[in-house]
Amino acid sequence: MINKDLLNYLGSKKRCIFIIVILNCIGLLLSVLTTGSFVLAIYYFVNYAANNSDSFVNGIYALLGALGFGLLRILAGYYSSKFSVALADYVTYKLRHETYEKYLELDGKTPFTTNEMAQLSTEGIEQLRLYYSNYLPSFFYAMIAPILLFIIIMFFDWTVALLYLCCVPLIPMSIVAVSKWAKKIFAKYWNQYTALGDGFLDNTKGMKELKIFSYDQKKQEQMDGSAEGFRKITMKVLTMQLASVTIMDLVAFGGAAVGIVLSLNSMRNGLHSLVAIPSDFALYIVMFMILIGAEFFLPMRALGSAFHIAMNGATAGKKIMTLFDIPVIEDGKKELTNIETIEFDHVNFKYEENPVLVDVSFKMDKGLYSLVGLSGSGKSTMAKLLSRTIRPISGEIKINGININEFTKKSFYKNIAYISNSSYIFHTDIRSIFKFYNPNITDERIKELLKEVKLDHLPLDYVIQEDYTNISGGEKQRLTLALYLSGEFNLYIFDEITSNIDIESEEIILEKIKELSKDKIVMMISHRLKSTEYSKEVNYLEDGKIILSDTFNNLLNKDNEFSRLYKLQDSMEVVL
Repeated sequence: MINKDLLNYLGSKKRCIFIIVILNCIGLLLSVLTTGSFVLAIYYFVNYAANNSDSFVNGIYALLGALGFGLLRILAGYYSSKFSVALADYVTYKLRHETYEKYLELDGKTPFTTNEMAQLSTEGIEQLRLYYSNYLPSFFYAMIAPILLFIIIMFFDWTVALLYLCCVPLIPMSIVAVSKWAKKIFAKYWNQYTALGDGFLDNTKGMKELKIFSYDQKKQEQMDGSAEGFRKITMKVLTMQLASVTIMDLVAFGGAAVGIVLSLNSMRNGLHSLVAIPSDFALYIVMFMILIGAEFFLPMRALGSAFHIAMNGATAGKKIMTLFDIPVIEDGKKELTNIETIEFDHVNFKYEENPVLVDVSFKMDKGLYSLVGLSGSGKSTMAKLLSRTIRPISGEIKINGININEFTKKSFYKNIAYISNSSYIFHTDIRSIFKFYNPNITDERIKELLKEVKLDHLPLDYVIQEDYTNISGGEKQRLTLALYLSGEFNLYIFDEITSNIDIESEEIILEKIKELSKDKIVMMISHRLKSTEYSKEVNYLEDGKIILSDTFNNLLNKDNEFSRLYKLQDSMEVVL
């Protein structure tokens, strides 16, 4: 129920949990004193009604004592909440900062997708915030509170105190019984949650291509299956939560009810007290025990309520700790100054247990090389491997015969441009955007580049609005291309740069790519097979393997999957 790695992560801040627990215990004792003073006030007022004049003043004093203890109880709760918030803020800041720093150190090379990393660093950390500030203090407080109450009630009736104490462990026993089931469910829930988001985003981006490939029906069926699986696991989570809450309520209220019955029975047959109690005061002792009896179960009941959030937070926490445990691979020592050849040598890659690339081998030199195939065939994974965003499970990727990991990061990324249909452009004026990519660029050069991509109508002080609302999708892609043309790169990777843009923009971009490939190495990923006609080599991927590799014309003039899909796309584009 307590993850040692997550607890030790707090370091010296674990004392905050200790302080919160102490304040909660003080608050419990003040609550008992408040109840005791209130019962004592009733006792005095009843005696006053029986013509005991001194009892009225004593009753007033007892009420004032109850009020004072109640105010102190509120104050203890206030400072407990304050420490909880401080602990939560500390954990949130530390986790987000260290997660971000670790992600940068790893250059994004993690076993988690970008979408899952985003969820871990937002929703996951928010749930961990509750785990640390709510669940952990509740856990330790729930262990201590029943013992304190047992000691107090024991002096008045040890049989009632023992009954309450025996009933309390039934709640954690029920939690433990559910915890193993809950861990498995929450692990599956989190994995399906992130996978569903990834799949939906990927399919939405490639909707046009899925239509062209006539693959949309199959993807819809896959998404329907994933959604149904997520619905089922969500219902299991809700069922488990409802079942555990019901069990805890039965134990809590059932135990309180049995305690009330036993207290009333003790009043009738005599209290089993460890101290002398006047006979006329027995009724009020029983009233006191009944009123504070619920306090036995409230801390453990609160722990049970926090348990479900804690389990989800602990699942996210384990993933974050897994991220922290990934060793940072040292930077390479060699300087990359030029790129003559690139080689994939028996490269394999998989996400968790799902193979994405299987024994992929091919070479590139100057020219345009296209990767095509259905969605999920491994095209973008190859681009990410080549850009060192991720690392292969086995095999090597070489530049000029040298493993790409042997080059320094600075020299490596200075030579490689990775451009996708989701490449980010800063929301500022065009001149400043170009200056970010090339600090030494002149206004004349910027105008030349804008003219090359047919954007010379845009002034240099034109500000790109948030979400690119003042430029079209095609203009955004052309501007992205111009930005990367402003630098001196030896390898250009285009990942679906012509996806979902107008025909005019696509033709402009493809023409520039054709020009680039005359003296640069260019890798282009595309769903649209017609855009690969100027390629030096077209590689068709299926299920993570290159099953066809030849020139565009040779592939088109043979009976194969490439030519069949090309004809299908061509006929559908005429319809569209």
